[in-house]
Amino acid sequence: MVHVPVMLKESLEIFENQKIFSFFDGTLGSGAFAKALLQAHPEIERYFGCDRDEEALKVAKCNLHGFQERVEFIHANFCDVRRILKRRGVDKVEGFFLI
Repeated sequence: MVHVPVMLKESLEIFENQKIFSFFDGTLGSGAFAKALLQAHPEIERYFGCDRDEEALKVAKCNLHGFQERVEFIHANFCDVRRILKRRGVDKVEGFFLI
């Protein structure tokens, strides 16, 4: 069974007509939103996919197999976003998703 995120269309519309080069997703889950956003924004160079659930990260890795060169899978709580990005030398991102 494939998970379909609630309000996927509406969530993607938030980022329409924007250039996104780096993105932080604090609730990666199965990666369905990530896949849709990466498809809609091929300019994304770094996608930080964070989740506390190790099993969800495993599922996301499978679901995002075509994007793995651009996605970093992070096992952590998104409340540590500053530390997570700082550790990777990232000063800013163009988008966040924390739902």
